[in-house]
Amino acid sequence: MSTGAGQSTNSREFLQQRVAAFGLAVAVILSLSLVSRVILGAAFGYLQGELAHPSFWAHAAAVVPIACVWLICRSRPLDTRTIQIIEGIGLVLTSVGLVVMGSNIPAAAGAATSTAYALSFGLIARAIFVPSTAKHTAWLGLAIGVPLVAAVYQNFLTVDLEVWNNLGFFRRIEEKRSLARSQSIQIGFAWSLTTLLAAWATRVIYGLRKDARDAKKLGQYVVEEKLGEGGMGTVYRAQHGLLKRPTAIKLLSPDRNTPDDIDRFRREVQMTAKLKHPNTVTIYDYGRTEEGTFYYAMELLDGVTLLEIVQAEGQVPESRVIHIMRQCAMALHEAHAMGLVHRDIKPNNIMMTQQGGAHDVTKVLDFGLVKNVDSGADATKTWSEAIIGTPRFMSPEQILDPPSIDARSDLYALGAVGYYLLTGRFVFPGTNPVEICAQHLSAIPESPSTVDGCNVHPDLERIIMQCLEKKRDDRPTSGVEIAEQLRALPVERWSQQHAARWWDAVGVGIMMHRDRDAAVGSLATIQAEPMFTES
Repeated sequence: MSTGAGQSTNSREFLQQRVAAFGLAVAVILSLSLVSRVILGAAFGYLQGELAHPSFWAHAAAVVPIACVWLICRSRPLDTRTIQIIEGIGLVLTSVGLVVMGSNIPAAAGAATSTAYALSFGLIARAIFVPSTAKHTAWLGLAIGVPLVAAVYQNFLTVDLEVWNNLGFFRRIEEKRSLARSQSIQIGFAWSLTTLLAAWATRVIYGLRKDARDAKKLGQYVVEEKLGEGGMGTVYRAQHGLLKRPTAIKLLSPDRNTPDDIDRFRREVQMTAKLKHPNTVTIYDYGRTEEGTFYYAMELLDGVTLLEIVQAEGQVPESRVIHIMRQCAMALHEAHAMGLVHRDIKPNNIMMTQQGGAHDVTKVLDFGLVKNVDSGADATKTWSEAIIGTPRFMSPEQILDPPSIDARSDLYALGAVGYYLLTGRFVFPGTNPVEICAQHLSAIPESPSTVDGCNVHPDLERIIMQCLEKKRDDRPTSGVEIAEQLRALPVERWSQQHAARWWDAVGVGIMMHRDRDAAVGSLATIQAEPMFTES
């Protein structure tokens, strides 16, 4: 945090929430004390005099500025500087109101001391409650202290010296100015100590908050909140410390943090970071925590996954399915051309977003299981090969012979995703991984056109069923081939107008009502069903 609460969105929101809450608390306390004056006046028969007294109305006026701080800070987002100005003005004006209230009470009745105590309580409470720097707190203390000392001086100029001297203090006072000077110096000294205490409290609490924030740093990134968790690791919302760019940070699971795993993922992230296709999630950076946990930073997306779309609406129109599959196919084509196979293409690893004014931008996510099949890869490295992926979208060869998989395994999974979108159900209805894998190996999938409510063009059905062929040689040879075949289909295009209407009617609602604990989350890292691995 900087002066106040720093400049990040979360810090600004936190500061605004704290200032609003502080304003409400002070306004409520002042209002209750005002009500108590009315109740006591009515109970003891001096209500009329109380309501006519200037101190009562100064007390009432003091509630207004701090209540306005609460109202303004809860109304809409404000920048950090504006929040600080509103809080400072409101607090100082409320303090002036209390000073005026005290100055209208006889000095002999202890008005100065009572007012100073009330303001001291408010300043220290503010230092504890509102995130700030010691310097900012000190300036507020000075702004409050000057009118307080001035009012005390003026108040004691009106004191009746005979009454004062009869109170039996240490020495007899012969001149009002001497009394006013001595009392204002005492209050000024006490207020200086209060300001120093408040500034010290702010410094300590500010330091603790900063330490807590720094403890959540990963390299140049500040971790903000957890977004989701999957078989490979956990994803957090973060922000670059200097660029203030919203980012997603993926921390690998501890059981995948062996030296071989770290070396493997480092190499694979380096390869994946070279992917530039607009329909592939962008990887910015990677590194290791002090504890040795591997992480990488990637583009933070705000949208809905294909899994969420089907769960919300069921079958997807074929024009939109074509739109989605074409973008995915071209994103995969770039990866395949670099010798990378995704190995975990599935509905919750594909997200639909709105970017740069465009609706329905497809993003292929989570290359955490990516495999480098480039012949130029380091042949001296031996990785343990395993059945890895999500059973409902795994190709036969991914089940039978994992080391042999190539780009056509991803194309099989893409066909299974297209099938899921068109029909609203999985290619095979098995209830456990073993049964599902057995069906991928030998069962013939039911044609989408035979599923109730599924209206599909015969050529689109042919493309999807070709992707789902058991033998990889019978499938399309590349993502670009699939994209070209889809482009040539005589089906009405999914336009930006269609997409915009969908986002307004459905997409925004899915994001607003997403249950963060149960749904996929902003980066779709929770899996549709448990991933499994066999050595």
